[in-house]
Amino acid sequence: NLEGGIGFVVSLKKLKHLDLSENKLRGQIPHGLGGISTLYDLRLSQNHFSGALPFSMIQLTSLQTLLLDNNAFGGSLPSVVGGLKNIVSLRLHENDFIGTLPSFAGAQFLMEAHLDENDFSGGIPHFGSKSLRDLFLGKNSLTGTIPDSFDEKRELEVLSLRANRLIGSIPKSLAKATALKKLDLSFNKLSGEIFEDLSNLIQLREFRLNDNHFEGTFPNFLGSFQQLEVVNVNNNLLTGDLALPLAVGDLEYLKEFAFQNNELKGVVPEFICDLLLDVLTADCWGTSSPIDCPCCTQCY
Repeated sequence: NLEGGIGFVVSLKKLKHLDLSENKLRGQIPHGLGGISTLYDLRLSQNHFSGALPFSMIQLTSLQTLLLDNNAFGGSLPSVVGGLKNIVSLRLHENDFIGTLPSFAGAQFLMEAHLDENDFSGGIPHFGSKSLRDLFLGKNSLTGTIPDSFDEKRELEVLSLRANRLIGSIPKSLAKATALKKLDLSFNKLSGEIFEDLSNLIQLREFRLNDNHFEGTFPNFLGSFQQLEVVNVNNNLLTGDLALPLAVGDLEYLKEFAFQNNELKGVVPEFICDLLLDVLTADCWGTSSPIDCPCCTQCY
C-alpha cells in the first residue's frame, strides 16, 4: 500500500532490481532514473503512475525487464524503448500511450512484448528478435497490413493483433511460425482466404479470426490442430458447404466452435455433437436455416 512518488530511487546508484508493483504510487518516472546504469530489472506494474517515459531511459543499457503495465502512462512511446538492446521482457499494456510504435529491430533478445490496450496508431513495427515468444498488440488503433516477416519467428507462441484497424490478408510467412499456440486476428478488416498452409501450425490451441472480411471456403484443415481448444471464424464472408472432416471429431480439447454469420450451408455432423462443446454456434435459426445443427448451444 505504498503511496507517493519514487524520486528517492535516483540516489540509489548501484541499484540492480526495483520492484514496486501493486501499490498506490503515482507521479512520473524521475529523469534521474536513467543514471542508474546498473539497473537491469524495473517493475512498476499496477500503480497510478502517469506522464511520458523519460528519454534518459536510453542510458539503461543493462535493462532486461521493464514492466510498467496497468498504470496511466501517456504520450508517445520514445524510440529509446525500442533501442533497449538487452531488453527481454517488455510489458506496457493497459496504459494511455499514443502515437506510432518505435522499431524494435535492435532488440535482439526480446522474448515478450505486451503493448496491448493502449491507443497506438500507424503500422506494426519491425521486431528483430528471433527469440520472440509473445507479441500482444491488440486493442490499439494500428493500421496497414500485417508484415510478412514471420520466416524467422520460429519461437513465437502468441500473436494477438485483435481489435485494431488492420487490412490486407494473412501473410504467407505466418505458416512458418510453427510454435504458435494462440493466433488472434479478430475484430479487424482483414480479407482474403484462410489458406491451407496454416495447417502447419500444429501446436495451435486458439484460432480466432472472427469479425473480419475473410472469404473463400471453410478451413477444412482444423483436424491438423490436435491441441485445439477454440475456433472462432464467425462474422466473416465464408461461403460454400460446411464440409468438416472426421479428424475434427478427434479434437478432444475443443471447447468452443463458432462459425455463425457467414454464408455457409450444410449439416453439423454427429461427431461434432459428440464432443459436447461448451460453445457451438451457427446459422441454424428457423426451419429454412442454411445450417442444420441439432446440438448447437446457440443458433443465429
